[in-house]
Amino acid sequence: MGTSPRSLRSSSSSRPGGCPAPPGAPSAHSLPMESADVVIAGGGIMGCALAYQLAKRRLDVIVLERETLGSQSTGKCAGGVRQQFSMEANVRLQRMSVRMLQAFEQETGHPADFRQIGYLFVLTLPQQVEDFRHNMDMWHRVGLNEARWVDAAEAARMVPVLNVDDVLGCTFCPSDGIASPADVTSGYAVAARRHGARLKEGVEVIGVDVASGRVQGVRTSKGDIATRLVVNCAGAWSASIGRMAGLEIPVLPFRRHIAVTGAFPAVPRTMPMTVDFRTSLYFHPEGDGVLIGMSDREEPPGFVTDVNWDFLEKMFEQAARRAPALAGAGVKTAWAGLYETTPDHQAILGPVPELEGFWCAAGFSGHGFMQAPAAALLLTQLLLDHRSEIDIAPFAFTRFAKGSLVKEKNVI
Repeated sequence: MGTSPRSLRSSSSSRPGGCPAPPGAPSAHSLPMESADVVIAGGGIMGCALAYQLAKRRLDVIVLERETLGSQSTGKCAGGVRQQFSMEANVRLQRMSVRMLQAFEQETGHPADFRQIGYLFVLTLPQQVEDFRHNMDMWHRVGLNEARWVDAAEAARMVPVLNVDDVLGCTFCPSDGIASPADVTSGYAVAARRHGARLKEGVEVIGVDVASGRVQGVRTSKGDIATRLVVNCAGAWSASIGRMAGLEIPVLPFRRHIAVTGAFPAVPRTMPMTVDFRTSLYFHPEGDGVLIGMSDREEPPGFVTDVNWDFLEKMFEQAARRAPALAGAGVKTAWAGLYETTPDHQAILGPVPELEGFWCAAGFSGHGFMQAPAAALLLTQLLLDHRSEIDIAPFAFTRFAKGSLVKEKNVI
């Protein structure tokens, strides 16, 4: 499973040297095929964070992004960062990400704009209350001691626009918050390049070369690259990269909408990210307005990212029920991006045993921005040290064949 920097370099760059060229071979003056220890497919937050961690450990890394860095799901996400998950492995992973975002500027020299305004989960069904009570016990057991119960009255004080008539209780974690996807992605990209990583924009992966049961290289829109390790960080397009290597990666794309209002003083910048758990509606301060999002749980998978204004109307109707003051908020801008969703709403992290040299860091199911800092570090540790300081076995690709799926329930 693990691979040393020495073995990666010797395998990916081993080409005969000092031998006469065979007849008909390109001249010595022609450009040689590029090579790298690791090729990362996808230049979103995950690809950039992983490039940084690997390059810091002195691996030769190439990132291939067919458009611009962070332009797809990363650039269209809400920027939420939370630790309130139902799966212990996700909580442990996310606690690490929070610590890394707190130290991000010191680590990379670039701000993350990480504002720990907290997440407030609003619960309106008895089963939700029971489930979150179990969650709270687990959160405290793993060290998330700042998470606590909030009653309806306190929730109304925390979020004055909130309608709490049907609220049975809430959970609040003050160390959760929001960060800037653009700043974090840019920070990792700049730091990765500083350590020698090559991040290429406008370059599309069009094939993965396989021989004798292992990766040999990738084919791109700008030429071939020899490598013995490909990491699939292609987000909603991860299944396509997998099929290029003859693999089925169970990731489907789902459209998700976000809208931002004009100036809205009733929601100050210190107000927490607020989640109506039953409907998946969420809102948080964004500039001098409010960012609002909600999942359309009836929409089939697909790559469409046009704004569905009919659904946006339903979203604002729900927002007006949960926060009546938002009924008067006008839409300043709106967009749609893609969740990269797995059957159990858990990421796929690590090697795919069916093909040596093919790893995944994909399928985050809406949690990629917040989990990428920790996931990148832990994958780097697993690759180079053969172990990671947090066990990421629950995210292994092999769980699908084993049928050992445990769904993450706290999905927005």
